[in-house]
Amino acid sequence: MTITLNEDYDVTLSTALLGYVGETNARPVTIEGMEIDGADRYVLTIDYGCGVEYEVDITGGQWTPTADILRSAQTVSCQIAAKKLSGQEYILVKKSRIFRLRIGAAIGDNAIPSPSVAADALDRIDSIGRQAHADMQTAVTAAETATTAAKNAEKSATTAGVSADTAEQAASRAETAKTSAETSAIQADTARQGAETARAEAVKSQNSAKVSAAQASTAAQQTEADKTITAGYAKTAKNCADSTAADRQAVQTLAEQVTADKATVADHAAKVAEDRTAAEAAAQTAQAVADSLPDDYVTAVEKIAENTADISNIKLTDKELQRRVNALYDMGNGVTHKFETDSETAYAKTIPTGGKLMSVKSVGGRSIVWNQLVAQLIETTSASVTGVKLTDKTLQISGTSTNVVFLRIVPVQTAIIGHKYLFHSHASNTTGLSSFNGFYNNESETDKRFYEYGKGIIFTNADNAIEMRLRLDDDVTVNFQITPQLFDLTAMFGVGNEPSTVEEFEKMFPNDYYQYNSGEIITADTESVVVQGRNLWDEIWEEGSIDSETGADSTAPTVIRSKNYTPIIPKSTYIFAYAGSTAFENVKTRFYDINKKYIGYNDNNGQIVYPNRAFITPLNAFYVRFTLPPQYGNVYKNDIALITGSSGTYAPYHSNVYHILEAIRNLPGYGWSAGTVRSYVDYENKKYYQCVQIVDLGTVNWVAGNSGKVSFQTSQVKGQKLTKNYNVPPNILCSKYSTKTQNDMWGKTSVTGITTNASVDGYIYVNDTFYTDAAAFQQAMQGVVLYYELESPIVTDISTLIDDDFLRNIEVEAGGSVTFKNGNDSYRIPVPSEEEYIVKLSEIGGSV
Repeated sequence: MTITLNEDYDVTLSTALLGYVGETNARPVTIEGMEIDGADRYVLTIDYGCGVEYEVDITGGQWTPTADILRSAQTVSCQIAAKKLSGQEYILVKKSRIFRLRIGAAIGDNAIPSPSVAADALDRIDSIGRQAHADMQTAVTAAETATTAAKNAEKSATTAGVSADTAEQAASRAETAKTSAETSAIQADTARQGAETARAEAVKSQNSAKVSAAQASTAAQQTEADKTITAGYAKTAKNCADSTAADRQAVQTLAEQVTADKATVADHAAKVAEDRTAAEAAAQTAQAVADSLPDDYVTAVEKIAENTADISNIKLTDKELQRRVNALYDMGNGVTHKFETDSETAYAKTIPTGGKLMSVKSVGGRSIVWNQLVAQLIETTSASVTGVKLTDKTLQISGTSTNVVFLRIVPVQTAIIGHKYLFHSHASNTTGLSSFNGFYNNESETDKRFYEYGKGIIFTNADNAIEMRLRLDDDVTVNFQITPQLFDLTAMFGVGNEPSTVEEFEKMFPNDYYQYNSGEIITADTESVVVQGRNLWDEIWEEGSIDSETGADSTAPTVIRSKNYTPIIPKSTYIFAYAGSTAFENVKTRFYDINKKYIGYNDNNGQIVYPNRAFITPLNAFYVRFTLPPQYGNVYKNDIALITGSSGTYAPYHSNVYHILEAIRNLPGYGWSAGTVRSYVDYENKKYYQCVQIVDLGTVNWVAGNSGKVSFQTSQVKGQKLTKNYNVPPNILCSKYSTKTQNDMWGKTSVTGITTNASVDGYIYVNDTFYTDAAAFQQAMQGVVLYYELESPIVTDISTLIDDDFLRNIEVEAGGSVTFKNGNDSYRIPVPSEEEYIVKLSEIGGSV
């Protein structure tokens, strides 16, 4: 093996295999690039993790491990150090990063690899950790016989055909190019005949090809033997020859799937047209490949690589289709499994197709300035239409307008110009709301007004106040209830980070009502990680009934009913799928709101008709229960699945909850964020990084601003990270004031907000002309919290708090989900996280 160090002393390995137990002087190790000015001795330290360490001299650039080093089958931690002699001892000049090598178990001469065991070992390969990543690549082998070489060539032709299809008209070029082969290139049988002809010619003119093939086959078997999987899952490897047929079938299946996705590629025709030169180049490449089927598999792989590059050039942007193309290419290279990383910020994520094992690498926090600005309702009448309070939060609006109606519904709300707001009337009946019949903001500028028709709306505010009214034309009859709410999204999420749609906001905050709140910081501190299969229904049934009016359990005639409330997402599509082969009906889908209050059932779309039936959840539905007629009883009740989306097949229910230890949740700053920075737990390296600190602004001393440039300032908030730029907003979050840049506020006391000094530590500036002196301002700051980024994160070792396998190597189901839950289901706030999946390439693009 070769260990290569770059100028930063980062390590690159040609292989992670150090050797097998008991080997002596069998595997020389070459070290390149380790030389450093001033160093005269180089050593490699090997740590077995049990208190035993070896240090070997590698000054000469080469070293061969002996049997005492290859003492046991395990993974060892290694580090290279450059030293120099100083007096009577050597001192350190430079160290590399720690890297890992593997010592494999010895294999008996008579051992025969079991394909089934080896395949299972590959499915669970992540159990040996990231150090196996370097060993994941399956050796690319040449065909053992000329016939196998021909089939590999066929595979290359198929891939070329995919590229040609994607490159718009390239398929027809490939067909023309294959005319010399007497039939279409994309027809497998004809391609096979052409390959056989090539094989016959190769036999006559290149007998050495067989020798090369045999040598490649032998090398592949040796390479596969080298990939022995340790850590208790398997001690044998999958012989490449054993998997050839299965891999070929998987590639063929995947190729057919990519072909089926040509309609998706067609959607990107406009983008293809923008890059016509690349498309033509791809077509010419495909034609050249089809004209001359490669004589060996190595050449085929090179052609696949070229065509894959061309696919990128023609802007293939569909994420899943790109995954399928990449998987096809990787499988053509002999790769069966790969690592994939998901770094999306989300409350819940969908497990990707092909996903087998998942490890959570890190989880961060998310803090927002929560607010809901409607404190009270107004009772009034306009043109015979009245608004009457039913409760403190609900207004009944009814009547027939005798003129144009301008009905005030809430008091005038102080607002910030340029901030984005979300208003939602939550009208119980929107029949009479359309055109100019709706709720609007009474802006001073007519072109800044907007209308809301019971569905919610996001708008950019143009005045210092927001006045919400209901406007109706003459002779319009209405009779509905509203629960109006107003949210300052910019204050809540920060400039540029606001939700773009009402649906996006309501996905995070699902309740149909939130109480008045002028502004407080809430934190999404993950309390548990829930890994669930794609079947959302836990299949717990009981005998009884559900009252048709209230949706509650009753003593009415017996039916089969689901016991638990299954969480769902409003206005989303779900499907019933079941394992039976006979249709049955009259399964009622019963919906409940966020408080598990019954809101009605779906009797038509909710029926199960073989094989399945999709339905859309109501606007305010957050839970669902089901009833089965008694005649179906035990026959079907354990064979039904509820799956997100409009298609799917039955899968049994499973859900695992991984609770975050209280000791971790109690770490200072857990879950906090400010601007773009957040505290986070690094589960991979077992460390916690507190990147955010808080201060109560009422506990520091405030003075009048510098020469009237700002209203008030303090110099007592030390340790914050400076922007060094007056036009860049600092990473701070305040419960009372919006974050500004220093240039936005300095010398502009009319601009209300908070910022930090860009270059001097400790200084916080606030503009607020409501307060006339520093003493009154300091009193008003009692309880006002500021979150700010630390210049130097506080790092805590948590290796003693969690087990080695915590959130590691979790078995997952493609199409399932991983959810990062906080302690309050009323808030489903997305948090930053990073997960690593081991993906089986042959299952990418398959149905789930």
